[in-house]
Amino acid sequence: MTKRTQAPKAGGRREQLRQQAAAAEARRRQKRILLVGVAIVVAAALVVGVVVGVQALRGRANEVAGVTPPNANADNTGIIANPGVAPADAPVLTIYQDFQCPACKSFEDALGATVNEMAASGQVTVEHRTMTFLDRSLRNDASFRAGVAAACADVAGAYTDYYGVIYANQPASEGTGYSDDQLLTRFPEEAGLTGETLETFKSCYRGKDTAAFVRGTDAASTAAEVSSTPTIRVNGEDFDASQYYANPAAFAAAVEQAAA
Repeated sequence: MTKRTQAPKAGGRREQLRQQAAAAEARRRQKRILLVGVAIVVAAALVVGVVVGVQALRGRANEVAGVTPPNANADNTGIIANPGVAPADAPVLTIYQDFQCPACKSFEDALGATVNEMAASGQVTVEHRTMTFLDRSLRNDASFRAGVAAACADVAGAYTDYYGVIYANQPASEGTGYSDDQLLTRFPEEAGLTGETLETFKSCYRGKDTAAFVRGTDAASTAAEVSSTPTIRVNGEDFDASQYYANPAAFAAAVEQAAA
């Protein structure tokens, strides 16, 4: 005899429908959670993109507009290390330098203290003209960033001290360059920047506010037919300082004689 299939009880059918509805709702809830998560990730990415974009635009705007260091020379091709100290007719000692240049460090180590003494006494007007050509050969941007930092130190009123700190910390291996941590944090601390002066420096460096000025000093130095560093000039004429590395006193006398 053929058996007849019994129809499901009404209560069982309702339970089945309830479970199906609950499963469908769970799937919809999971989909909503997924969509919300994706939306949050997209929104966060957009916010980061906007922030990065604004910072990039600010950096480019600063470079275009530029901040000129307060002690820039008359044609904005360098920075006067001892502004207002030397008389108008004092010899002008111009130092063309690149902060990654080992020979520039040799000059600074041998004659930097003497140059600073001559500057402080008003014996000469000392003018630094920063170049960045070693960035191209060493394939980094350390010369440029150090130049920007030094110019920002002038904005903050601590140029000479900061300039000396850069050379005192020049890496032994050429091409290693300077880190942003050194230029932004360690060097200003060594140079004695604190409080508002330090904040002024940091704001300037983070924004690369003096970038256009540094690019201009490099271009002007190249236009002045300077092809190596350090190049020293007294009243615009080339001066061989290397012969005085072992005799700083003779260097000071020779500069005066060259200017006569």
